[in-house]
Amino acid sequence: MKDKLIKALISIIIFEIYYLFPYILNYIMEIANINLANYSRTTIMIILYTLELIPLIFMIFIYKKDLKDEIIIFKKNFIKNIDKYIRLWIFALFLMSASNIIISHITGNTVSNNEEAVRTITDILPIYSLITSCIFAPIVEELAYRKTIGNIFDNKKLAIIMSGIIFGLAHVIGTYSRIVDLLYIIPYGIFGSIFMYIYLESKNIYTTMTIHCLHNTILLIMYFIR
Repeated sequence: MKDKLIKALISIIIFEIYYLFPYILNYIMEIANINLANYSRTTIMIILYTLELIPLIFMIFIYKKDLKDEIIIFKKNFIKNIDKYIRLWIFALFLMSASNIIISHITGNTVSNNEEAVRTITDILPIYSLITSCIFAPIVEELAYRKTIGNIFDNKKLAIIMSGIIFGLAHVIGTYSRIVDLLYIIPYGIFGSIFMYIYLESKNIYTTMTIHCLHNTILLIMYFIR
């Protein structure tokens, strides 16, 4: 019991460091009077890539042993796991799309504010958006919202529910402008919960990383060819 509690407390600290990093960074940039708009596009991309790497390296360092062990199992069971869990991802995609359609009728928005912000960045810095959305985000978000949260909650059902709620809040709470916009927690929450289920069932973080990467890549390609 004591070991589980210590593991949960350490995981909470890890998640807090990851989650608060961008806010701390923004504060430092403000007091240092650093405005990215004053730099060239190339310089901005270099700065952003460097900043993206910090939480990524942090999470990889924390879980380096697990990552090393799980990659061997992932390679061995790749075909079986991907075939099985891709179906769950398609189910999640259907639920997310259905909820987004309903919510868009309520809010009057075609997409969430978070998605709108991502699209704006994609229009300005397409290469940066491609690399962060399809490589960086799937790795660091799965380590944070699945592996870390999975370590916090010992009960599987609670872990699935909390992963959905926290993942949904993280993608909405910083960008919502009206209370009704909080409804977008639902589609993001569906994604988070089903991916936590996949992680717990497969017992391998590379499974959700791979599907998350596939998910983001397909959505980004669809946006580019719209």
